[in-house]
Amino acid sequence: MAKAAEIKIADDIEYRVIGNAVGLLISSAGLLAGEMVRQRSTDYWMEDIVPLVLCLWLAYRLFRNFLSTMLLYQNMAPPVQHARSAASSIQGERVVAGQLPHKPLMSSEKVVEQVAKRIEAQKNEKIKKNAANN
Repeated sequence: MAKAAEIKIADDIEYRVIGNAVGLLISSAGLLAGEMVRQRSTDYWMEDIVPLVLCLWLAYRLFRNFLSTMLLYQNMAPPVQHARSAASSIQGERVVAGQLPHKPLMSSEKVVEQVAKRIEAQKNEKIKKNAANN
């Protein structure tokens, strides 16, 4: 039985593709500023050998890494779509946007009384704790 070939793909392959693309752009800029473009002749290729080699090498690496990236995404499992939760099955009432349920508002005197009761209860709890600790 034949063994299946395993393709090893680096974890940071997207960054390699981006890095090679930027390097290719920079070396292309060097090639465009070179003597071949200025003189409009391929006779001057020896003077532009460094940008030429860089362009060819980075284009090869970009192509190879791009294919690796496409293989990686081709072999990945599709994203899991979660089933709709029970919250979506709840039917809401017909309301106008921003409508609040009707609650009777407390008067300012009642609010002050409630706050005073809470403060007194907190003070009593602190006194009981201090007495229990001593």
